[in-house]
Amino acid sequence: MDIIIAVGAVIAAVVVGVVIIGAALRSMRPKAPEPHVFTPSPTMARSVASTSTSTASASQLTPSAIAEVDRLVAAGQKIQAIKLYRQHTGARLQEAKDRIDHWSVSTTAPHLAAVSHAAAASSSITATPSSVRGALPASVVSEVDRLIAGDQKIHAIKLVREHTGFGLKQAKDIVEAWPGPRRL
Repeated sequence: MDIIIAVGAVIAAVVVGVVIIGAALRSMRPKAPEPHVFTPSPTMARSVASTSTSTASASQLTPSAIAEVDRLVAAGQKIQAIKLYRQHTGARLQEAKDRIDHWSVSTTAPHLAAVSHAAAASSSITATPSSVRGALPASVVSEVDRLIAGDQKIHAIKLVREHTGFGLKQAKDIVEAWPGPRRL
């Protein structure tokens, strides 16, 4: 009698195991895709509204902001241009990046950045170290002279980039060929 109960328990355990394994295998079968009906969620409606608002606000850039973005794009400083564009429009990062990637430098916007001391250096077609030196304020020129004399070319490159808007390679080339201080 004990053997019959033991055999019955083993058979019951095997049956339960087979049922569990069968259910698990059935749930792993690929199923036909269910048709999806598009229903916009409340967050999606909000993001669509914010996209249309930011697109509308892009047309509300001030002339000085447009001029600054023009200057940054022309100087190859896309990251700073994207930051500035987002700051003035409130656009999302991807939208601002796409806008700056397709930005064409405005020919009608008043370029207020042209008034700055950096304009003479960055507006010349071929920027030579002498022309950059002549375009920068005397205090900046003396600081660059001091940094180069002190073998601190990295700091000099940073300073030239800050005041000219040049890219890293162009600023490095200018510092490498920087003329010495003028003697009177």
